[in-house]
Amino acid sequence: MALQFVTKESLSRFNETTGNVPPTTDGTKAALLLLPYDIGFIAGFRDYAAEEVAVKAYGQMVMCRTGTFVGITGWLDSPPLGNTIIDIEKNGTSIFSTKPQFSQTNYLSTNYVFSTTSFSPTQRITFKVTTLGSVGQPGSGMRVILKCKV
Repeated sequence: MALQFVTKESLSRFNETTGNVPPTTDGTKAALLLLPYDIGFIAGFRDYAAEEVAVKAYGQMVMCRTGTFVGITGWLDSPPLGNTIIDIEKNGTSIFSTKPQFSQTNYLSTNYVFSTTSFSPTQRITFKVTTLGSVGQPGSGMRVILKCKV
């Protein structure tokens, strides 16, 4: 009940003054779209304690609405030696033409390029670590947020 109370107004927001929403022909209000829809993934945790990441898929979800990919950000508790590269796939195909990576830092690089920017209901989104930094220090405690809008 509390969650419904908190979210009910945010899901029915309207904007009649800024022009962000096209006017309707029948005089009714139009809902604001392009609301945030961020998706979080984690890798390199066991029993809530950070551990080294490995090359593998760490999470998969099925989308329930139509939206767009806007950006990505990430953090490692301990940085890798070398580059630890991640990927996010839509139905088995990367959404990046240049994949994001942790390049000897705790934060995810901004040098990535999307190859696709949209998703729709029933599409599978998979989060993977595809390449590790140096053996012995690939990084640990990874958190990645895929920034989206719906």
